Amino acid sequence: MKLVKLSLAAIVAAGALTSVASAASLEEAIKNVDVTGYARYRFDSKDSGTNTANKHRFTSDVNFKSALDDNFFGVLGFRYDSIDNSGERFDARTMVGQNDNGNDNFGQTFNVRQVYLGYTAGNTTITAGRQVLGTFFTDDMVGTGIKLLNSDISGLTLAAVAFDNLQDDGDIGTGGLLLGSNNAEYVYDRNLYGVAAIGSYDPVSFQLWYAALDSVAQLYAADVTVGANLGDVDLSLQAQAAGSSMWADNAATGTPSAVGSTVVLDDAIFWAAELGAKAFGFDGSVGYVQFDSDEISLISFEDQGSFIDAGEDLLNYTAFAGDNKYWFVTAGYTFADKVRVGADYVAGEGSNGVTARDVDRYEAVARVDYKYSKKLNFKAWYSYINQENGQDDAKHLRFEARYNF
Repeated sequence: MKLVKLSLAAIVAAGALTSVASAASLEEAIKNVDVTGYARYRFDSKDSGTNTANKHRFTSDVNFKSALDDNFFGVLGFRYDSIDNSGERFDARTMVGQNDNGNDNFGQTFNVRQVYLGYTAGNTTITAGRQVLGTFFTDDMVGTGIKLLNSDISGLTLAAVAFDNLQDDGDIGTGGLLLGSNNAEYVYDRNLYGVAAIGSYDPVSFQLWYAALDSVAQLYAADVTVGANLGDVDLSLQAQAAGSSMWADNAATGTPSAVGSTVVLDDAIFWAAELGAKAFGFDGSVGYVQFDSDEISLISFEDQGSFIDAGEDLLNYTAFAGDNKYWFVTAGYTFADKVRVGADYVAGEGSNGVTARDVDRYEAVARVDYKYSKKLNFKAWYSYINQENGQDDAKHLRFEARYNF
């Protein structure tokens, strides 16, 4: 028998071919994996009256959902989020590793944002692990916990959530407040629990929410929307009522190692209404919001939550004081289902954060949105805020490009 000598390269090639022949195809490997998320670029230029900041921000959230066994599924989500100061050759926050907290305090610039296990049985789904909270009082913050959804009743979804290890999101207006007898815990160090009923019975949809932020506050919200179609005109009327009942009477500023002054906390009420219309490419709305507290309080825990909102930077439901009353109007026109040109105007009297009260203020916003395709969108807007009573005016320009997977 004649022996055939193979070179090292040939041996490697033969082994690779054997492995490929026995391995599953790429299509087989990923056919049960759903990929969702987005990639986004933003440029922001802000002038607060006392300083100007220009920044580039690069953000991408990518979530992989895979069916596991029987009714189980798993989700693994990654996030990249960095900010580069425009016009500077240093302080680019694209590093990954030591001394890198990342934007919005996720831990570092590139991180695992979500990782959780889900189980579906009939009309009930339970998810457990690190995931987006998804409550009426939050926007996109994450926490570690359990979420339960049930839709046994037609048109009605019942929800319950329990989370700890909440993200120190930059959109938590009360995030810098210290609690406890030793002033060692921040607001986001507490647990959050909630229940909800979410229904849709044409032409009415509604949401009822209750959430308890342990040792901080109880949050309530009711939302009702009625829609109607009159020929080529779509009309909607949305009304909301909400409140917060503070468990903590006061809190401290500063850090656990350098405690500052003490601030008083109090309950708050919120109500709002918005009338909207769409016809022949035009869209518009008029509305009114009011949120009041004798001392410092909150209605939304993180960002604006699902509350009625207008403008870009003027309204803040996460940390305010005193009486806040605003009316708003929005209008826009869409060309060929691609380009929308619009404007917002918000005016009233309220608090600038928690320090200045009874400030006469208005915000004017000009917008342009370009829907290049179903997945790729561009937008630009310019906001100007005018404030009286000794408060500085503010300007904010943003350009954004976003691709949705």
